[in-house]
Amino acid sequence: MSAIEASDTLVGLAQIASTFAGFAALVSVLKERGNRAETAHGILRLRVVISTSVVVVVACLVPIGLANFELSDRVVWGTSAVLLLGLNYSIILSFFKSYQPVQGLFPPDRIAVSLVGALELMDQAALILILLNIWPTLVLPLYLAALILNICQAAFVFLRFVASEFGADEI
Repeated sequence: MSAIEASDTLVGLAQIASTFAGFAALVSVLKERGNRAETAHGILRLRVVISTSVVVVVACLVPIGLANFELSDRVVWGTSAVLLLGLNYSIILSFFKSYQPVQGLFPPDRIAVSLVGALELMDQAALILILLNIWPTLVLPLYLAALILNICQAAFVFLRFVASEFGADEI
């Protein structure tokens, strides 16, 4: 299936991803900040949710744009996979760079690190399989899986962010 034929699905995923970014921004405005550690932790989570959401929106729209140039499916999906991998790595590097100055101010969220790490590994595996072109008939499902795994990462971090911002005593 070409990117043009899958455009409704890709645009739908982009809409879902952008919704997380909007909700994350809304939650950050609604909650007053506590101490420096709480603020730093909340901002790190907020950055992950928003950047991952924006990456998914871009990654959903790129194949549609490329397909309009009448490129082969191999070029469209391969280029899209490379771009998504690169954007994913930029989020990871940005997170580590932002985390270093506040490391030790708050305990790491081991559940989030474990789950998001596992989702990221599956995401990268799907994109690498696209690049290796082992199963050309599965390129679209693999790309959609990578996008959905990114959305799952954003969703999980968003839920952890909301839970940390609004404790049980505030509900």
